[in-house]
Amino acid sequence: MLGKLIKYEFKGTARLYLPFFALLVLLTVVNRFSLQFSVSHSEIMEIPSVLAMMLYIVAVIAIFVIAMVATVQRFYKNFMTDEGYLMFTLPVSQDGLILSKLIVATIWNIFSVLIAMLSLFFLMVDEDIWSALVTGVGELQELAATYGINLFSVCAITLLTMLVGLVAGILQIYAAVVIGCTSSRHKLILGLGVYLGFNVVMQTASLVMLPLIMNWLTTINELGDSFTPQQAMGFFQGVMLLGLVFSLVFGAIYYIITRLMLKKKLNLE
Repeated sequence: MLGKLIKYEFKGTARLYLPFFALLVLLTVVNRFSLQFSVSHSEIMEIPSVLAMMLYIVAVIAIFVIAMVATVQRFYKNFMTDEGYLMFTLPVSQDGLILSKLIVATIWNIFSVLIAMLSLFFLMVDEDIWSALVTGVGELQELAATYGINLFSVCAITLLTMLVGLVAGILQIYAAVVIGCTSSRHKLILGLGVYLGFNVVMQTASLVMLPLIMNWLTTINELGDSFTPQQAMGFFQGVMLLGLVFSLVFGAIYYIITRLMLKKKLNLE
């Protein structure tokens, strides 16, 4: 049943995301050729190039705005309005309902970041930059091999930390929405206030990790020139691991809040 819910959610959100993705791809191609053409026809292409670039920037911003809005809107509409009466009668657990939204929202947010990055890459990279990138990657691999640094583990912990942070961020939105919907008149204001309150709590909690990071920085300063690349990577991975644990803990808290509120404090419109 979870698979069917995910499939249904993808269908419901694709018609919102795909047109903006297609628009961004189109504007990327237009700006790529516009930039190339303007090199030899600068006077003719000056105004069209500026307009095309402005539209491109707006499209990139819109992609991320849509991702945020869709994350909130789909959860609120399906669970906190009249549609909730139908959703909660389906033969699936609350965990399944939450996970279906969470998985799809996570995937779309990842796609949004990837398509924006690929768009910028296609727009900006030329033969010289590409050659420099290839050379830089090769030199980085050689340097890592020389000092015995495992680039795969470094990339893996970084990507995992970013993924868990994204999931925790979406769960934070869900928790704020369900708490906000306990109000009969001021759902939006309460939800926004709760979301900001969560941020304050997380920032306060992050201060617990500050002494450890400061101790690491002090050690680095004391080592000076004797600070090795292996130690630098160890420091970086340690920071990433702290961030991973931090996101896991708060993500779990937000998930529990969402689940409990949907079960006990549901206030459908």
